[in-house]
Amino acid sequence: MKPRTTFLLLLVLCRCFSVFTQPAPARSKEEVAEWEQMKYGMFIHFNMNTYAGVEYDRGRVPPQAFKPDKLDVGQWIRTARDAGMKYAVLTAKHCGGFCLWNSKVTFKGKEYDYDIASSGYADIVAQFMESCKNYGVRPALYYCLWDCHNQPISSTDEYFNLTKGHITELVRNYQGLVEIWIDIPGILKPAERAELYAIVKQYQPKCLVTCNNGFTDGSVLANFPADITNGERTLPPVAGHNPWREVDGNKYYIPMEVCQTMSQNWFWMPGDVTKSVRTLYHWYEQSVKGGANLLLDVPPDLSGRIPQELVDRLMELKKVIDKPALLPPLTSLTAYEPVTASGSYDGGRPEYACFYAADEDPNTRWLAAEGDTLPTLTIDLGEEKLFNTVVIMEPYEPHILDFMVEYQVDGQWKTLLEDHFAGAEYNRQFAPVRSRWIRLVIKCFSTGPNPGNVLTGPDDPTPEEGATIAEFQVLNLK
Repeated sequence: MKPRTTFLLLLVLCRCFSVFTQPAPARSKEEVAEWEQMKYGMFIHFNMNTYAGVEYDRGRVPPQAFKPDKLDVGQWIRTARDAGMKYAVLTAKHCGGFCLWNSKVTFKGKEYDYDIASSGYADIVAQFMESCKNYGVRPALYYCLWDCHNQPISSTDEYFNLTKGHITELVRNYQGLVEIWIDIPGILKPAERAELYAIVKQYQPKCLVTCNNGFTDGSVLANFPADITNGERTLPPVAGHNPWREVDGNKYYIPMEVCQTMSQNWFWMPGDVTKSVRTLYHWYEQSVKGGANLLLDVPPDLSGRIPQELVDRLMELKKVIDKPALLPPLTSLTAYEPVTASGSYDGGRPEYACFYAADEDPNTRWLAAEGDTLPTLTIDLGEEKLFNTVVIMEPYEPHILDFMVEYQVDGQWKTLLEDHFAGAEYNRQFAPVRSRWIRLVIKCFSTGPNPGNVLTGPDDPTPEEGATIAEFQVLNLK
């Protein structure tokens, strides 16, 4: 055989061999059965963002600013266990670039130094792994590819090499991971994502990889290869999650994970409010019913401990999960009925979706779209119902200056009431009317900055908000 022919044959064989040895997601339910059976996990957002005081840290805070004075990683995992959670995901690196482990990766000609070792604390990832082992909770780690600390000062290749070094450290040094959660995977090329996936499988073949698909219902698998698809603050479809996906002619079994927050923000923020047990149970029930796991975010505070308020809420939730009959009955006719809105903030941020205006939870809210001059909420009661009371709740500072409530009769909207200033709790009774459709029309409102908005950044102007509704209810009171 001629040398050139021999070379070409070897090249073809090598390529064929690489195709068959390239790790790939599951081809059967059995391969991911253990993960699916866990159903319920704790997302732990704790990083420099906690001390920068913003969801999206820009990586400009010095390592010494990270200073929990009562750090208790064991308390996190003990709480997860007691709440009935089977696994926990820790934010090993978020968008600020700060690593919760002592990274030895060479970057810019020296050992990486924006990490826990530079802050003077011991390796938190190691403590997390040990605590998970002690309390029988399966460990998982989160890594964000968006990096405001390192990306701006790096070439594309240089930053990808840093990412590969970090991922390699995590999966090589912290064995026993059930999942690695990759955020903002869309910044990588498909070949680069495949390379990271291969690194994970090289060191931990049984570790499942999640590549965040954002605000989707699990029907999207935008970042392949991945073992798990997900919905960020988004439930599976009403018909349930379909795990079977076809990619390049191959069928894969891709389960779903829903991630949601206990409070409004992912990281602990002063003054944040906690969702009700009913709201949290709704997310648990609908996730599991739809064939997805629920990953519920429970953030430690500045001290390095999960606040007692969140611990207590988790234990209340566990009681309801174990015995749903403990949940009190709904009181309004509008609760959990289909809601539509004239628009929602920032193109439809799920944190401020319109269904939050009808969930009987004053700690969630709908926020109208910027530029919407006539914000409107419409609720379908499902059938004609008799009602005689309207309740409207505004969170934060009141913004509504003029509004009306309408109901539909024979396809025509009729005015039920008009008024000014809804405030923290507007309650108005009237002669009973019967209708299937009810709507709130906000005709005039003020705007103002709200530092509690999830898009608040360290260097940006505080987001301006206008009309926002915590609750719009109709009732039929005796």
